[in-house]
Parts: sequence; structure tokens; C-alpha cells
Amino acid sequence: MFQTPQWPIWDQDDLAAVTEVVQSGKWWCGAPLNQVGKNLWAFQEEFAQFQEVKHCIAVANGTVAIEVVLLALGIGLGDEVIVPDYTFVASASAVIAANAVPIFCDIDRDTFVLDANKAETLITPRTKAIIAVHLGGNPVDMKRLGEIAEKHHISLIEDCAHAHGSRYHGKRAGNWSAAGTFSFQASKTLTAGEGGAIICNDDALADALYSISDCGRKKGEYFYAHFQYGTNYRLSEFHAALLRKQLQHFPQQHALRNTRAKYLTEHLNAIEGIRVMQPTPGTEELGYYIYPFVYDPACFGQISNAEFKNRLHQAGIPTADCYPPLHTLVCFKNRQLRKGIDYSSANWGGTKSEDQYFPVVTEVYGRSIQFPQNLLLAEQSQLDQVVDVIQYLRSKERGC
Repeated sequence: MFQTPQWPIWDQDDLAAVTEVVQSGKWWCGAPLNQVGKNLWAFQEEFAQFQEVKHCIAVANGTVAIEVVLLALGIGLGDEVIVPDYTFVASASAVIAANAVPIFCDIDRDTFVLDANKAETLITPRTKAIIAVHLGGNPVDMKRLGEIAEKHHISLIEDCAHAHGSRYHGKRAGNWSAAGTFSFQASKTLTAGEGGAIICNDDALADALYSISDCGRKKGEYFYAHFQYGTNYRLSEFHAALLRKQLQHFPQQHALRNTRAKYLTEHLNAIEGIRVMQPTPGTEELGYYIYPFVYDPACFGQISNAEFKNRLHQAGIPTADCYPPLHTLVCFKNRQLRKGIDYSSANWGGTKSEDQYFPVVTEVYGRSIQFPQNLLLAEQSQLDQVVDVIQYLRSKERGC
């Protein structure tokens, strides 16, 4: 019988860490020069070290992490920010929250992430930034995107919610831009149920990020002095304590996911009609928050996406829902967003949200199957069962 490892994985050390916070009575972090709890400050240092970056600012979740970066970069009313059409809604809703306008970019057919060359065609005088989402942990072509950003004098932001530990051309994800944002939501490969972080290498930007995330305060200044717009996006001591323990186990899990993914990819790609997400050239490690592939219906008796998933479920193999393309979401199609903001320049809404304008993501989404990341922590024999089920399904349906 197929068995997927539980997620999240925890032990008595995790329980002890949270218990210690409760018993200490120090349930929040305090301020940089007046620290109360120890865990948030320690986690920021430890995560920065793991991601090989100078600064880490822990926040409440991955969504507000993006919002804080946008505000710190001065992006706001009327500005346009290019985001991939294939991502969780937060990549775009954070832009909406900053009173800016997201512009949706189609994806690369092989890597399933933002197509850098298509992104360049969407740049206008109003464009202030591009958010590169490393979907499934697969890095966007950041070298090419960096060239584009420099040429057009716009900022780059990395949404690394899926890319903990991903490495591209020698650098960790999040190090190729002004700032990288992370999520520690319950399904993520590094999790405390909720939480987020921002990483960067610029001292001045790090100070601005901290200030915005902590009520407009400045490091070293009086606690009740507020110097700019900011709000309370602080991470709790409970989440930080859990993250510190989870981070200790992460490198081993990360390495195992990459080993298992390599094995599974080799065997699935050998099945006619199956094409696994291709790592972006230059990728050395992948976060593998999800493991996506597309199937050719002609090779599987023209069965629907829903039926393909149903056959896997009947064999006990779990799947993860794919994100609907942003252009299909009701809030964007009907422009049910911020009052008083002009979205007429957007490339979505009404008839502009029709699938024909986003051909690659429409095709990929309609034929995509995704496995959850914890499937890659299973024994190799379990992965053989996955391959066998898909091979049997193809032969049974007498496809191409």
C-alpha cells in the first residue's frame, strides 16, 4: 500500500522548544536593542546563514513579506509590477495591497516559471518592478531577468515561497534581486504553520524593511518613536522557536527531496506522454515544494485532468491542487479590488482575461499534475509504485 510521510514532521524537540517559550513568559521578541524573547533574533541569524545572505527580517507570513518589500522599494499608486500568471494569488494581491497594478506574464513551457523574455515585452514607463516567482522551487532565469531589469532601470523581487534552499548558478534563491521573500505556511518545506521572512544584502534596505514591518520604528531609537508608515508584521516567538528546530532538519530533507526527484524524473520522463518540470538551466538545487508534470491526453486515452488525478487517488497516491492562473480568478476578471485605483492599464479584466492571451499557462494548467513535497520523502520503492501506476494507466488507455 502506498504511504506518504506525514507532514509536518515533528518530534519532542519541537514540542520542548514551544514549551520553553510558554514557560519563559517571553512570548514576543521585543526590539533590536531591547530584546525580550530570544528565538526570533536567533532564527533571523540562522536563516540568513543558511540562505547565505547578510540580512533576514522575519515577518508574519509570506504575503506580507512581499508587501513590505514593495513598500520599502517605494512602489505604490499607479505603478505596474510584472508577476507570473502561474502563481498563488498572494504574488499579485500583495501588489494590489500596495495600490499598484500587477501585470500578468505567461510562463516558459518547459520550466513552468515566468518567461523572462515575455516579461520584457510587458514593460512600460509605469513598470517599477518584476516579481520572479520560483514556482515549485524552480528558479526563474535570473541572469536574463537581471539583464532586463538593469536595462530598463526597474527593481527585481524574488518570491521564494517554494524555494527554500534552491540554488542557481552558485547562489541561493533570494540573492539575485533587491530582496527575496519566503513563506513558512503549513505545507511549505520549512514550516511553523505560519510565518514568513525577507532576505537581502543591502544595509539601508534591511533597515527600511525592519521599520515597515515593526510600526515605523528605527533600530536604536526610542520604542514609541515612529518615523514612517509601518505596521505590525512581526513574527511570534512561538513560530520562531519551531522554525529554529525545523531548520535543523531541513538540509537533510532538502537533500533527500532532490535525490528522490532526480530518480522520479528519470523514470517518469521515460513514459511517453509525460513531461516533468524541467529545472531552469544553471539550477544546482531545487526546493521542490511541489513536484509538477504535464501529461499528453492523446497518450492517455483523452482522459481529463480530473480523471487522471482520480486514478492516482484510487491507487493511494496523493496529488496537490495546481494554482489556477491569475487571469482566471474572479477578483481579477471582475476587478473586485481596491476602490479608487485605476486598473485600466492592466492586461487582465473582462475580455482581456480570456485564455487566448495566456496560451502557455492555459495549456500547462489544463494538463498539470502535482505531487506534494512530502511524497519526495518516501522510500524509493514507493516512487516505483507511482511510476508503475502511471505506466499502467497509459497502457490501459492505449494512448499514443
